[in-house]
Amino acid sequence: MFYLNKLRSRIHKLRYQNYLGGEGIEKQWNIFGYKFDYTLLPKCEKVCETFYKNNKVYLSITAVLQNEAPYIKEWIEYHRLVGVERFYIYDNESTDNVKEILKPYIDLGIVCYHYVPGIAMQNKVYRDALYKYKNQTRWMAIIDLDEFIVPVEKQSIPEFLKDYEKYPGVVINWQVFDSNGFLESPKSGGGLVSVNYTRTYADNNSPINKHVKSIVNPKKVMSIVNPHFCYYKNQAYPVDENFQRVEGPFTKTHNSSKIKINHYHCKSKAEYMLKIDKWRADIKKKRVFDERTINISEWKHDYEIQKFVPQLKNIMFGKTEKESA
Repeated sequence: MFYLNKLRSRIHKLRYQNYLGGEGIEKQWNIFGYKFDYTLLPKCEKVCETFYKNNKVYLSITAVLQNEAPYIKEWIEYHRLVGVERFYIYDNESTDNVKEILKPYIDLGIVCYHYVPGIAMQNKVYRDALYKYKNQTRWMAIIDLDEFIVPVEKQSIPEFLKDYEKYPGVVINWQVFDSNGFLESPKSGGGLVSVNYTRTYADNNSPINKHVKSIVNPKKVMSIVNPHFCYYKNQAYPVDENFQRVEGPFTKTHNSSKIKINHYHCKSKAEYMLKIDKWRADIKKKRVFDERTINISEWKHDYEIQKFVPQLKNIMFGKTEKESA
Protein backbone atom coordinates (compact mmCIF):
# COMPACT_ATOMS: atom_id res chain seq x y z
CA MET A 1 0.00 0.00 0.00
CA PHE A 2 2.91 2.36 0.75
CA TYR A 3 4.26 2.01 -2.79
CA LEU A 4 0.79 2.40 -4.32
CA ASN A 5 0.23 5.65 -2.40
CA LYS A 6 3.69 6.88 -3.45
CA LEU A 7 2.89 6.09 -7.09
CA ARG A 8 -0.46 7.85 -6.79
CA SER A 9 1.30 10.92 -5.35
CA ARG A 10 3.82 11.01 -8.20
CA ILE A 11 1.04 10.75 -10.81
CA HIS A 12 -0.89 13.54 -9.07
CA LYS A 13 2.18 15.80 -9.21
CA LEU A 14 2.69 15.00 -12.89
CA ARG A 15 -0.94 15.83 -13.66
CA TYR A 16 -0.73 19.07 -11.64
CA GLN A 17 2.46 20.15 -13.33
CA ASN A 18 1.04 19.40 -16.76
CA TYR A 19 -2.39 20.96 -16.44
CA LEU A 20 -1.96 23.01 -19.62
CA GLY A 21 -2.44 20.04 -21.91
CA GLY A 22 -1.32 21.49 -25.23
CA GLU A 23 0.62 18.85 -27.13
CA GLY A 24 0.78 16.50 -24.18
CA ILE A 25 -0.30 12.91 -24.85
CA GLU A 26 -3.13 11.75 -22.59
CA LYS A 27 -2.60 8.30 -21.07
CA GLN A 28 -4.22 6.14 -18.45
CA TRP A 29 -2.75 3.52 -16.14
CA ASN A 30 -4.82 0.70 -14.64
CA ILE A 31 -3.07 -0.72 -11.59
CA PHE A 32 -4.91 -3.29 -9.48
CA GLY A 33 -8.22 -1.81 -10.61
CA TYR A 34 -7.19 1.77 -9.86
CA LYS A 35 -7.28 4.05 -12.92
CA PHE A 36 -4.82 6.92 -13.10
CA ASP A 37 -4.98 9.60 -15.80
CA TYR A 38 -1.70 11.30 -16.65
CA THR A 39 -0.09 13.22 -19.45
CA LEU A 40 3.06 12.20 -21.23
CA LEU A 41 5.16 15.23 -22.13
CA PRO A 42 6.75 15.17 -25.61
CA LYS A 43 10.52 14.88 -25.49
CA CYS A 44 12.94 17.60 -26.48
CA GLU A 45 14.32 16.02 -29.61
CA LYS A 46 15.60 16.77 -33.11
CA VAL A 47 13.05 18.10 -35.61
CA CYS A 48 15.37 19.23 -38.43
CA GLU A 49 18.85 18.11 -39.46
CA THR A 50 20.53 21.53 -39.30
CA PHE A 51 22.93 21.93 -36.39
CA TYR A 52 25.49 24.62 -35.57
CA LYS A 53 28.52 23.92 -33.44
CA ASN A 54 29.24 27.04 -31.39
CA ASN A 55 31.05 28.27 -28.32
CA LYS A 56 28.92 28.90 -25.24
CA VAL A 57 27.25 32.28 -24.73
CA TYR A 58 25.40 33.71 -21.76
CA LEU A 59 22.14 34.68 -23.48
CA SER A 60 20.44 33.57 -26.68
CA ILE A 61 16.96 33.76 -28.20
CA THR A 62 15.04 31.00 -29.94
CA ALA A 63 12.23 32.07 -32.28
CA VAL A 64 10.17 30.78 -35.17
CA LEU A 65 9.22 33.15 -37.99
CA GLN A 66 7.31 33.36 -41.22
CA ASN A 67 7.60 36.34 -43.60
CA GLU A 68 9.10 38.75 -41.06
CA ALA A 69 11.51 40.49 -43.46
CA PRO A 70 10.27 44.04 -42.68
CA TYR A 71 10.92 43.59 -38.95
CA ILE A 72 13.75 41.11 -38.46
CA LYS A 73 16.69 43.52 -38.58
CA GLU A 74 15.24 45.88 -35.96
CA TRP A 75 14.34 42.92 -33.73
CA ILE A 76 17.85 41.46 -33.91
CA GLU A 77 19.70 44.76 -33.51
CA TYR A 78 17.52 45.82 -30.61
CA HIS A 79 18.11 42.57 -28.74
CA ARG A 80 21.83 42.69 -29.45
CA LEU A 81 21.80 46.15 -27.91
CA VAL A 82 20.30 44.80 -24.67
CA GLY A 83 22.67 41.85 -24.37
CA VAL A 84 21.56 38.95 -26.59
CA GLU A 85 24.57 37.23 -28.19
CA ARG A 86 23.02 34.60 -30.44
CA PHE A 87 19.73 33.84 -32.20
CA TYR A 88 18.43 30.37 -33.06
CA ILE A 89 16.02 31.23 -35.87
CA TYR A 90 13.58 28.72 -37.35
CA ASP A 91 12.09 29.81 -40.68
CA ASN A 92 8.66 28.21 -41.14
CA GLU A 93 8.19 28.41 -44.91
CA SER A 94 8.82 32.13 -45.46
CA THR A 95 8.27 33.36 -49.00
CA ASP A 96 9.83 36.81 -48.57
CA ASN A 97 13.54 37.77 -48.53
CA VAL A 98 14.06 37.17 -44.83
CA LYS A 99 16.98 34.78 -45.38
CA GLU A 100 18.74 37.37 -47.54
CA ILE A 101 18.42 39.91 -44.71
CA LEU A 102 19.68 37.33 -42.21
CA LYS A 103 22.71 36.30 -44.31
CA PRO A 104 25.21 38.78 -42.78
CA TYR A 105 24.21 37.62 -39.30
CA ILE A 106 24.44 33.98 -40.35
CA ASP A 107 27.92 34.56 -41.79
CA LEU A 108 29.04 36.14 -38.51
CA GLY A 109 27.61 33.28 -36.43
CA ILE A 110 25.13 35.59 -34.72
CA VAL A 111 22.16 33.79 -36.28
CA CYS A 112 21.82 30.01 -36.53
CA TYR A 113 19.29 29.58 -39.34
CA HIS A 114 17.03 26.54 -39.69
CA TYR A 115 14.37 26.00 -42.35
CA VAL A 116 11.37 23.98 -41.14
CA PRO A 117 8.27 23.22 -43.24
CA GLY A 118 4.89 22.33 -41.81
CA ILE A 119 1.93 23.77 -39.89
CA ALA A 120 1.93 24.43 -36.14
CA MET A 121 5.67 23.86 -35.77
CA GLN A 122 6.31 26.36 -32.96
CA ASN A 123 6.52 24.04 -29.95
CA LYS A 124 8.35 21.38 -31.98
CA VAL A 125 11.14 23.76 -33.00
CA TYR A 126 11.44 25.03 -29.44
CA ARG A 127 12.03 21.45 -28.33
CA ASP A 128 14.55 21.06 -31.17
CA ALA A 129 16.49 24.11 -29.95
CA LEU A 130 16.42 22.98 -26.33
CA TYR A 131 17.67 19.53 -27.35
CA LYS A 132 20.45 20.71 -29.69
CA TYR A 133 21.71 23.84 -28.03
CA LYS A 134 21.28 23.34 -24.29
CA ASN A 135 25.07 23.24 -23.84
CA GLN A 136 25.68 26.36 -25.96
CA THR A 137 23.85 28.94 -23.88
CA ARG A 138 23.44 29.63 -20.17
CA TRP A 139 20.06 31.29 -20.75
CA MET A 140 17.67 30.85 -23.68
CA ALA A 141 14.77 33.26 -24.19
CA ILE A 142 11.80 31.77 -26.04
CA ILE A 143 9.88 34.60 -27.70
CA ASP A 144 8.31 35.73 -30.99
CA LEU A 145 9.30 38.31 -33.58
CA ASP A 146 6.64 40.74 -32.35
CA GLU A 147 8.05 40.65 -28.81
CA PHE A 148 10.84 42.87 -27.48
CA ILE A 149 12.35 42.16 -24.06
CA VAL A 150 12.76 45.50 -22.26
CA PRO A 151 15.01 45.76 -19.18
CA VAL A 152 13.52 48.45 -16.97
CA GLU A 153 15.62 48.54 -13.82
CA LYS A 154 18.92 47.45 -15.38
CA GLN A 155 20.50 48.45 -18.70
CA SER A 156 20.66 44.94 -20.15
CA ILE A 157 18.95 41.57 -19.91
CA PRO A 158 22.12 39.76 -18.68
CA GLU A 159 22.43 42.26 -15.81
CA PHE A 160 18.87 41.38 -14.81
CA LEU A 161 19.44 37.61 -15.12
CA LYS A 162 22.47 37.55 -12.82
CA ASP A 163 20.11 37.66 -9.82
CA TYR A 164 18.15 34.58 -10.98
CA GLU A 165 20.85 32.03 -11.71
CA LYS A 166 19.71 29.59 -9.03
CA TYR A 167 16.30 29.22 -10.71
CA PRO A 168 15.51 27.02 -13.75
CA GLY A 169 13.74 29.87 -15.51
CA VAL A 170 12.35 33.39 -15.27
CA VAL A 171 8.96 34.39 -16.66
CA ILE A 172 8.32 37.93 -17.90
CA ASN A 173 4.95 39.63 -18.29
CA TRP A 174 3.67 40.99 -21.56
CA GLN A 175 2.91 44.66 -22.14
CA VAL A 176 0.52 44.49 -25.11
CA PHE A 177 0.35 47.36 -27.63
CA ASP A 178 -2.28 48.27 -30.23
CA SER A 179 -2.14 49.90 -33.69
CA ASN A 180 -1.55 53.46 -32.40
CA GLY A 181 -4.26 54.40 -34.88
CA PHE A 182 -2.18 53.49 -37.94
CA LEU A 183 -4.13 52.01 -40.85
CA GLU A 184 -0.98 51.26 -42.86
CA SER A 185 2.61 50.54 -41.83
CA PRO A 186 4.01 53.92 -40.72
CA LYS A 187 7.08 55.53 -42.28
CA SER A 188 7.76 57.83 -39.32
CA GLY A 189 10.69 57.07 -37.05
CA GLY A 190 12.39 55.15 -39.81
CA GLY A 191 9.45 52.74 -39.73
CA LEU A 192 10.71 51.21 -36.49
CA VAL A 193 8.21 49.23 -34.46
CA SER A 194 9.82 50.36 -31.20
CA VAL A 195 9.25 54.01 -32.15
CA ASN A 196 5.78 54.02 -33.66
CA TYR A 197 3.76 51.89 -31.26
CA THR A 198 3.31 53.35 -27.80
CA ARG A 199 -0.35 52.73 -26.87
CA THR A 200 -0.93 50.02 -24.29
CA TYR A 201 -3.61 49.12 -21.75
CA ALA A 202 -4.23 51.83 -19.16
CA ASP A 203 -4.53 49.07 -16.57
CA ASN A 204 -1.36 46.97 -16.48
CA ASN A 205 -3.40 44.22 -14.82
CA SER A 206 -5.57 43.74 -17.88
CA PRO A 207 -5.88 39.94 -18.23
CA ILE A 208 -3.85 39.78 -21.45
CA ASN A 209 -0.90 41.48 -19.74
CA LYS A 210 -0.77 38.67 -17.18
CA HIS A 211 0.53 36.39 -19.94
CA VAL A 212 4.21 35.51 -19.65
CA LYS A 213 7.06 34.36 -21.84
CA SER A 214 10.11 32.48 -20.58
CA ILE A 215 13.86 32.80 -20.30
CA VAL A 216 15.14 29.38 -19.29
CA ASN A 217 18.21 27.43 -18.31
CA PRO A 218 17.86 24.91 -21.18
CA LYS A 219 19.69 22.20 -19.24
CA LYS A 220 16.86 22.19 -16.71
CA VAL A 221 13.92 22.10 -19.13
CA MET A 222 12.01 18.85 -19.48
CA SER A 223 9.59 19.90 -22.23
CA ILE A 224 7.53 22.72 -23.71
CA VAL A 225 3.99 22.21 -25.02
CA ASN A 226 2.84 25.82 -24.78
CA PRO A 227 4.75 28.83 -26.20
CA HIS A 228 4.44 30.68 -22.89
CA PHE A 229 5.67 28.16 -20.35
CA CYS A 230 8.16 25.29 -19.96
CA TYR A 231 8.15 22.21 -17.75
CA TYR A 232 11.29 21.69 -15.76
CA LYS A 233 13.18 18.70 -14.45
CA ASN A 234 12.70 17.53 -10.87
CA GLN A 235 9.30 19.26 -10.75
CA ALA A 236 10.96 22.65 -10.45
CA TYR A 237 9.21 25.91 -11.31
CA PRO A 238 10.31 29.28 -12.66
CA VAL A 239 9.92 32.60 -10.86
CA ASP A 240 8.76 36.05 -11.86
CA GLU A 241 10.81 39.24 -11.44
CA ASN A 242 9.86 39.30 -7.74
CA PHE A 243 11.20 35.75 -7.19
CA GLN A 244 7.66 34.39 -6.81
CA ARG A 245 6.99 30.87 -8.09
CA VAL A 246 4.85 30.74 -11.25
CA GLU A 247 2.97 27.58 -12.21
CA GLY A 248 1.64 28.32 -15.69
CA PRO A 249 1.40 30.80 -18.55
CA PHE A 250 -0.13 33.59 -16.42
CA THR A 251 0.86 35.45 -13.29
CA LYS A 252 -1.69 36.44 -10.67
CA THR A 253 -0.72 40.08 -11.10
CA HIS A 254 1.23 41.94 -13.76
CA ASN A 255 4.84 42.67 -12.80
CA SER A 256 7.04 44.96 -14.87
CA SER A 257 9.05 47.19 -12.57
CA LYS A 258 12.28 45.30 -13.44
CA ILE A 259 11.68 43.85 -16.91
CA LYS A 260 8.85 43.33 -19.40
CA ILE A 261 8.09 42.13 -22.91
CA ASN A 262 6.65 44.69 -25.28
CA HIS A 263 4.22 42.66 -27.38
CA TYR A 264 3.44 44.47 -30.62
CA HIS A 265 0.65 42.06 -31.40
CA CYS A 266 -1.06 43.83 -34.27
CA LYS A 267 1.00 46.85 -35.48
CA SER A 268 -1.07 48.74 -38.10
CA LYS A 269 -4.50 47.54 -39.21
CA ALA A 270 -3.10 46.45 -42.60
CA GLU A 271 -0.35 44.41 -40.94
CA TYR A 272 -2.84 42.90 -38.51
CA MET A 273 -5.00 41.74 -41.42
CA LEU A 274 -1.97 39.97 -42.94
CA LYS A 275 -1.22 38.37 -39.59
CA ILE A 276 -4.66 36.89 -39.03
CA ASP A 277 -4.62 35.47 -42.56
CA LYS A 278 -1.66 33.22 -41.61
CA TRP A 279 -1.84 29.97 -39.69
CA ARG A 280 -1.03 30.36 -36.02
CA ALA A 281 2.47 29.15 -35.19
CA ASP A 282 1.47 26.71 -32.43
CA ILE A 283 -1.91 25.27 -33.46
CA LYS A 284 -3.68 24.44 -36.74
CA LYS A 285 -5.98 27.41 -36.52
CA LYS A 286 -6.16 30.97 -37.82
CA ARG A 287 -6.80 34.07 -35.73
CA VAL A 288 -10.14 35.87 -35.74
CA PHE A 289 -10.39 39.61 -36.39
CA ASP A 290 -10.92 41.60 -33.20
CA GLU A 291 -11.34 45.38 -33.33
CA ARG A 292 -10.32 45.60 -29.66
CA THR A 293 -6.87 44.32 -30.61
CA ILE A 294 -6.31 47.23 -33.01
CA ASN A 295 -7.82 49.94 -30.83
CA ILE A 296 -7.62 49.47 -27.07
CA SER A 297 -10.56 51.29 -25.49
CA GLU A 298 -8.69 52.59 -22.42
CA TRP A 299 -5.04 53.17 -23.12
CA LYS A 300 -1.92 55.03 -22.04
CA HIS A 301 1.44 55.66 -23.70
CA ASP A 302 4.45 53.55 -22.72
CA TYR A 303 7.81 54.96 -23.81
CA GLU A 304 10.14 52.75 -21.72
CA ILE A 305 11.78 51.06 -24.72
CA GLN A 306 12.60 54.41 -26.29
CA LYS A 307 15.56 54.97 -24.00
CA PHE A 308 17.31 52.56 -26.40
CA VAL A 309 16.04 54.19 -29.60
CA PRO A 310 18.88 56.70 -30.21
CA GLN A 311 21.47 53.90 -30.16
CA LEU A 312 19.19 51.63 -32.17
CA LYS A 313 18.68 54.27 -34.87
CA ASN A 314 22.42 54.84 -35.04
CA ILE A 315 22.96 51.10 -35.60
CA MET A 316 20.10 50.80 -38.09
CA PHE A 317 20.62 53.98 -40.09
CA GLY A 318 24.02 55.39 -39.09
CA LYS A 319 22.44 58.51 -37.58
CA THR A 320 23.86 60.52 -34.74
CA GLU A 321 21.99 60.65 -31.44
CA LYS A 322 20.90 64.24 -32.17
CA GLU A 323 19.56 63.31 -35.60
CA SER A 324 17.79 60.27 -34.16
CA ALA A 325 15.85 62.20 -31.50
